[in-house]
Amino acid sequence: MGLIIAVLTAFLVLHPHPAQSAGIVYGNPSPATAYAHSGALVIAGENNYQSPVFKRISKAGGTVLIYLDSVLRNDSGRYARLLYDRSVCGRAIPRWPGLPRANGYGYVADFAVGAGEPAKLRCVLRMMVRENHYMGGFFADDLGSRSWYPGFSWSRFPAKTAWRRGAIALAKTFREVANEHHLIVIVNGTWAGGSLATAGGGYPVTSRSGLSLADGGMVEHHDGQIRYFAPYACSRQWATASPVTHGVAFNYAVMATRAGVREYARSGCFAFVNYQPTSLYGYAPPTLPFHRTGLPSHTS
Repeated sequence: MGLIIAVLTAFLVLHPHPAQSAGIVYGNPSPATAYAHSGALVIAGENNYQSPVFKRISKAGGTVLIYLDSVLRNDSGRYARLLYDRSVCGRAIPRWPGLPRANGYGYVADFAVGAGEPAKLRCVLRMMVRENHYMGGFFADDLGSRSWYPGFSWSRFPAKTAWRRGAIALAKTFREVANEHHLIVIVNGTWAGGSLATAGGGYPVTSRSGLSLADGGMVEHHDGQIRYFAPYACSRQWATASPVTHGVAFNYAVMATRAGVREYARSGCFAFVNYQPTSLYGYAPPTLPFHRTGLPSHTS
């Protein structure tokens, strides 16, 4: 009965629909004041996250997520360096043994269970919260149950199970720290239902899409593929382990075309949809009107 009441309460308080704008702000954050509205969501970058603009957005009722990639070993930004290099949070995290370069940004970190990254990640995430009281959650880039990196073939990758188990351990760590501070977690990596060999699988049920530990996922530039990604995003496995959104998913679609914005917004499976091709990852203006969501908005 308690679980039923919690879920009903979440539906009454949380408002993921209709879809509204969200923005990735990896460049100059000054124009992002356009997102200073209740219900808006923005992702702050690795180096600009302490801009007063993000505090203004949070104060206005928006949700500010701070970027961290716990999979790709890239030292860009203070928190990436704390995670991957030797730091107050622990020893340096090495590359995943035997893997070639994943993409132009770096190599895959050894995040396998037993390699030590989850404990170090916990320390870094807690530091992020202490230093950024206005933040509403984490944006966990590249965190998925399988890899789509162009640098190596998943079908020939021999450590698929270790990858999946490691990704789950990282996701549990994000969820643990988010729960401590009433924050959300959005992942940018696939948790598609199916076999480990092809899809990677959802969690906890491998055959079902969605990650119960995340409040939502990102679908990045898959314009024209709504027939696949609507059921993926509408899967009821998203957010079921979150005490913040109680199974109410807040999925985010970043579109390369305005036609893509229309089709994903109409699907009813995404809380946030915006026109933001890769060339505009520094900043893109809002595409859709804002409304209150009930997601965390913290001010310092």
